[in-house]
Amino acid sequence: MLPVVHINSRNAFWIVALIVIATLLPFLGETMFNSKGEPREAIVAVSMLNSGDWILPVSNGDVIPYKPPFMAWCIALFSLLAGHVTEYTSRLPSALALIVLVLWSYRFFARNYSWSRAFLCSVVTLTAFEVYRAGFACRVDMLLTMFIVGALYSLYGYWLNGFRRFPWLAVLMMSGAMLTKGPVGVLLPCAVAGVFMLLQGVNFGKAFIKLLLPALAALVLPAVWYVAAYRQGGDEFLRLALEENFGRFTGTMSYDSHVKPVWYNFITVITGYVPYTLLILLSLIPWGRINALDGLRRSRVSRLWSDFKAMEPARKFALVSIVVIFVFYCIPKSKRSVYLLPIYPFIALFIADYITYLAQRGHRALKIYAGVMASIALAASLAFLVIQCGWFPYGVLKGRHALDNAMMITGLEQHASLAKWLLVELSAIAGIVVLWRLRRQSAISSALMAMGVTVSIYWAFAGVYQPAILNAKSDKPVAEVINTLQPEGDVYAHVSTDMLRFFTANYYTGDRIKPFESAEPSSGYLLIGVDDARTFLP
Repeated sequence: MLPVVHINSRNAFWIVALIVIATLLPFLGETMFNSKGEPREAIVAVSMLNSGDWILPVSNGDVIPYKPPFMAWCIALFSLLAGHVTEYTSRLPSALALIVLVLWSYRFFARNYSWSRAFLCSVVTLTAFEVYRAGFACRVDMLLTMFIVGALYSLYGYWLNGFRRFPWLAVLMMSGAMLTKGPVGVLLPCAVAGVFMLLQGVNFGKAFIKLLLPALAALVLPAVWYVAAYRQGGDEFLRLALEENFGRFTGTMSYDSHVKPVWYNFITVITGYVPYTLLILLSLIPWGRINALDGLRRSRVSRLWSDFKAMEPARKFALVSIVVIFVFYCIPKSKRSVYLLPIYPFIALFIADYITYLAQRGHRALKIYAGVMASIALAASLAFLVIQCGWFPYGVLKGRHALDNAMMITGLEQHASLAKWLLVELSAIAGIVVLWRLRRQSAISSALMAMGVTVSIYWAFAGVYQPAILNAKSDKPVAEVINTLQPEGDVYAHVSTDMLRFFTANYYTGDRIKPFESAEPSSGYLLIGVDDARTFLP
């Protein structure tokens, strides 16, 4: 457990590194692809390796990539070392990006603010569920987040050093961001840095010039790929690039994509910061004479601006980053929770401040929160034991999803090995130790114990609970049947919805599934959904 480790400024970085590496790298390949998003990204790397086309490979028979290729390049390079594209190598870029993000955040705030707050900030960032989830996903979002936040940290250093050295690291970060998602990877860091510089008294002309040159330099490497991709893909590529980058922002896409109201962004941040949302809610309850709301009640709106101006520069930069990025992503109609990932390390800093504030006042909420997390670890372990013993009452499963839920429970029942039992038992032991020692611990030790048991829950979740549940939803068994029936050559598919494909099955068959309409085969196997079969087949 964390509290028995003497954490200081000399070993904090290595403790964070050990936690983040142990939380991510051992478990990346445990869960099969089970949604359209992950295999859609991974199949681009498969197509690159199969065809040798690293610029604009065609996958699923007729689909060019919706995003720039940096994520696929990383997957393909890691897969060359592994021999082929796997779930592990497909998720490795996101995991490494999260490792870099967490460690870079620690270094940044330790140097510019406080090592102890930086330690809390880094662990909070890792264990915020939205961030943790993105670090396990074969999606571009965590890689983009690392590049954007890295560019922000680098541009802050550029300002802090009086603009004396050209920010080449920021240029590389913004170039990587643009090659991962598009122009937003250059626009957003420059917008945040520009607002911060203006608030720090840098005149507009100087701030504009000092940011324009790095921004232009960051466009050079992506421009090489965009030109090569246009030469290969022509107007189809240009139309797709414009729609994905500018049409999505202006709401002029040819189809509705993740259209959500403004309040959706507020909800996703609140839920994305689980389990710390629970801690904040607990702290707002008046426990005896200690009430965390007292400070808010005493503060006046007229003091907010003066308090903001008096902030340490690093905290002010964090707050500006949160506000600018959040407002930016409230503008487009298309909204997703992962778009807001770049604000999570900065929010984590203020949560670290808040935890320190509660600890200094001996607030009871920290012990209650630690007890709740320990109880969750124990409850999950007991539930797993009940299922493993075959005691789950399947009769309670009712409704249209009863069969799907039963398959997930069965997956948990059959998903056991010595290593997996050790992970479950470790989280249970962590919960027991926390409950046993909690009464005698200080408030800050309680907070650290809560973080420790949270990490143990995530180990059991990633290594045992999640794979067993989600593997039941995977189309991999369908692909295995296809590979048995036709080990080589193309298989055909019909999907009535224009932008959907059998992404998971196509990944597990090695990108051999082609659209029936464009191929017009005279014979072969056809993959088709139940609803489509009713209308498509004679």
